[in-house]
Amino acid sequence: MRPRYHFAPAANWLSDPNGLVWQDGEWHMFYQYNPFGEEWGHMSWGHAVSRDLARWQELPVALAEEDSTMIFSGSAVIDHSGGAGFGKDAMIAVYTGARTDRALQIQCIAASTDRGRTFTKFAGNPVLDRQMADFRDPSVFWHEPSRQWIMVVVLSDENRALIYGSTDLKVWHELSEIARDGAPGHLWECPFLIKLPIEGSREMRWIFKVDVLSGAPGSGALYRVGRFDGTKFTPETEWQVTDHGDEFYAAIGWTDPRDGGDRPTWIGWMGNHAVQKHLPKQGWRGAMSLPRRLSLRRVGATLTLVQTVEPSCRAQFAAAEIVALGDGCRPLGRAALVEAPAREDWQFTLADDAGRTLECAFAAGLLHVIRRDPVTPQLDHTSTITVTDDEPIEIWLDSGSIEVLASKGADCLTLQHRLAGEAFGLRGEGALTVRYPLASA
Repeated sequence: MRPRYHFAPAANWLSDPNGLVWQDGEWHMFYQYNPFGEEWGHMSWGHAVSRDLARWQELPVALAEEDSTMIFSGSAVIDHSGGAGFGKDAMIAVYTGARTDRALQIQCIAASTDRGRTFTKFAGNPVLDRQMADFRDPSVFWHEPSRQWIMVVVLSDENRALIYGSTDLKVWHELSEIARDGAPGHLWECPFLIKLPIEGSREMRWIFKVDVLSGAPGSGALYRVGRFDGTKFTPETEWQVTDHGDEFYAAIGWTDPRDGGDRPTWIGWMGNHAVQKHLPKQGWRGAMSLPRRLSLRRVGATLTLVQTVEPSCRAQFAAAEIVALGDGCRPLGRAALVEAPAREDWQFTLADDAGRTLECAFAAGLLHVIRRDPVTPQLDHTSTITVTDDEPIEIWLDSGSIEVLASKGADCLTLQHRLAGEAFGLRGEGALTVRYPLASA
């Protein structure tokens, strides 16, 4: 059953968001896409646009696999000066070309002069080639102080990232390395380097985020906070977990425009390569998280990433209803925003007729989310977060997913689920505030 208020493709496989860029009032979201089926393969860039980050229009495939080269993850920028040679304000996609005829991954570019509707691949590709099988996912942005484009790209199997600089997006020179430095797990993907505001101050810091395919805690997304001088990223914190669930992967962001608090926005794939292949076919596979605004917060002696759902998404929900839980089972629509107290204990369970359950329980500052699926047991999973603030816990429930934001956004937890039916049965104890999507959402 399709999600009510999260983006999912009309058909076929979707995974990593790619090429997030804003131009002329449109938020562009490209993403890993298989035009030929709902299994991973034939990777190309799907495309959707939005005016408000809440409602999305799916467009035709933007960059297609061809010439034995799949289009792996990457980024997009607007070349305002025209320095790349494709014209002022051209949209430039920077992506990994993954060869299917041999073990080789290369960095390539393509240009669009019609607001991303069509792209022309650069005849001089690749623009960066280390003759490696695991060299991918370029994250590119303009760094004004050093007057150059910056690319962060991973040597996946070596668990490290390289930083490159360029003035024209075509010729790149290596600047520095971001080392593993004790990061857990193996096989780095989808790096992201961005400057964020620190709450309650005028200070800014940078975060470096990377996704680890196996062996890392939570969803596998790790980050460090530090400084970037145009050449080198210098970490100031240890590695931290971006999301404590099992399905928030490959998140990248729109570097601009930012809100009044100077916060950019990012979005992640609500998926997991370990379990995605076990999901039953339904004509489409994969959905995106809600877009989240990003900032940093001082917590003790460290700086912590804070994520809050884009306000336009919250505006899609109706006025609140207080739901008192007790004996029996109460129907709950398959899409809702639940606000639960962080000052008293509570628990509830969502269930369907197939025996699938999703239990949320809060006690003594710990929140447990337990997913059980006898139909697809590979989905069985328990996630736990420590809630460090008394503000209400937000539980964004949709068909196929649950996103939890606690501690005023400092603790997040994202999971898929397979609960079926128009309404879920809700049972438990405590009182919850429930909001339902507006009819126009």
